[in-house]
Amino acid sequence: MRTSPLVMSGFYLVIGILFTMLAIHYSRTDGLTGVWTIISMIVATFDFANSIRYFVLHRHFRKYKK
Repeated sequence: MRTSPLVMSGFYLVIGILFTMLAIHYSRTDGLTGVWTIISMIVATFDFANSIRYFVLHRHFRKYKK
């Protein structure tokens, strides 16, 4: 089963939002330099970057499909 890049973009966007919320929670309890805060921010950044990349790929496929 193949998934479209738009679905994957949405998936990574939701996961990025969840990790951002988790990083905010950890920063309130442990501070900004806590290990789990930094790890959560790095994972959220990775997820947002993948979300943008899959969205651009979806637009590229739509443009050349026509």
